[in-house]
Amino acid sequence: MSKKKEIKLGKNAQSFSDHVCAGLEAGGKDLKDYIMQIVNNNETGEIGFLMSQVPLSEMCDEHTLESSESIVCWEDKITWHFEEDAPCMLIDKRQSASQCAVLFLGAMLTGQTIPAQKCRECA
Repeated sequence: MSKKKEIKLGKNAQSFSDHVCAGLEAGGKDLKDYIMQIVNNNETGEIGFLMSQVPLSEMCDEHTLESSESIVCWEDKITWHFEEDAPCMLIDKRQSASQCAVLFLGAMLTGQTIPAQKCRECA
């Protein structure tokens, strides 16, 4: 009988997840409403934290999961899950995972989202 390998987030993705979850709970939000899960990029092997910026309870025909500004926090960046060509938000020494979490958390607690940014050269 083989044991299934437990998938764990890296340090930065875990920090992002911990900060967002603590802030949402402190704000009285239900974490299940944000469709949070650990994901694996099959091409790169990266492990990330996927979440919707819009609560599931607020989604409707016009506001679906695809339009909910879902993001994935990887170890070194944040990407917008359904935006193929969107630039990513880097996580590094100047902009830590916890700082990124506070940015998203602030928007989410006020009913806003951080939209995928478009490259100025491509727009």
